[in-house]
Amino acid sequence: MASRFRVLALSVATACATFIANPTNADTGEEPLARFEDPLCPGIVGLQIEAAEEMVGRIRANAAEFGRRLAPEATCDPNAIVAFVDDGQAFAQRMQRENGWVFAELSQSNKQEVLNEPGPARALLRVRARTRDGMPIPRRENMVDLPQTEVWMAHSKIYTATRNDILYALVLIDRDAVRGMSIGQLADYATFRILTRTLPQTTEARNASILSLFDPGGTPLPGLTDFDRAYLAELYRGLPNIPGPARLAQLEVATGRDIFVE
Repeated sequence: MASRFRVLALSVATACATFIANPTNADTGEEPLARFEDPLCPGIVGLQIEAAEEMVGRIRANAAEFGRRLAPEATCDPNAIVAFVDDGQAFAQRMQRENGWVFAELSQSNKQEVLNEPGPARALLRVRARTRDGMPIPRRENMVDLPQTEVWMAHSKIYTATRNDILYALVLIDRDAVRGMSIGQLADYATFRILTRTLPQTTEARNASILSLFDPGGTPLPGLTDFDRAYLAELYRGLPNIPGPARLAQLEVATGRDIFVE
């Protein structure tokens, strides 16, 4: 019987083709936190087909739990790729050397996070600013003609006129680091990295999260925790164009923890 999911082969060129340059906004100031609003289509690289299918199914189920739309599983083009590679950091650095335009519109801090993130796992997210209704905003071509778009909206301190959409996600995991881990653990970790660019910063919050899966010296958690579910549920609650500071405060209330460093 034919597989329901596509088998993917990942090279630097393939990965870069996923990240066609587009405006990217850092999660700073009043900018809304980035969310995945397009229908999600996960793809897996570097696993046997049975394990890949199980992992895709788990990621899709997780995404549905948080209200995300899902693309048709048999025919969609993956926009969230989880790749098991020999050395994820080296892979990302080679992408920068050979196809630097992939990183050109990332903020310097986001670029350094991708290239220098410690440990055996990292994520590269392509984010685009759209209007509050999801309409594309033209990119800036020069220093004179600034991008403009029109939208009906009263002036508001509660909502912003734009939102930040995650268009594609690439999660790189070192093969040697996954020994003894279950497909469920890996799928849940990948789910968190795919659905948000804004990660918990405090040690307390991280220890309560599946994000600690690859942390040295810790006890690997079996999957998404109550903290993770509260975090992602709150992130995806309501409108996507809520100002960042308000959303951050809501995340801390929802999880009952100090999450972010002042």
